[in-house]
Amino acid sequence: MVTRLILLIILGFVAALYFPDSREMMIEEVMPVIQPMLVWNAEREMDTLARSVRREARETYQIPATRSWNAWLVANFTGDAATDPWGKTYSYQAWADSFAIRSDGPDGERGGTDDILYSWQRPF
Repeated sequence: MVTRLILLIILGFVAALYFPDSREMMIEEVMPVIQPMLVWNAEREMDTLARSVRREARETYQIPATRSWNAWLVANFTGDAATDPWGKTYSYQAWADSFAIRSDGPDGERGGTDDILYSWQRPF
């Protein structure tokens, strides 16, 4: 009985995505559920990136320069690791003793309330 219910739910999703009118409605209904998971995923990916930057700082006594961020990402990460769940490359800013990694969040606009920021300062 549970298997049939699951199959009916899956069939309903497939049908809803097939028809353009219901696709838009389905996306509006599902996004409030999915969005927190995407934010959590971005935070997790940013933590992974930050750990790699900190490891490089320990090994080379330098953090990647802001201007070489994209090259550093390509050299150290493959696939989607360099982009946030909304398809934009994580931005990065470095200073002499600290760095920050940013995702512009779901709206893709810098400076919004949905931006996600990871910052780190070298301990003295």
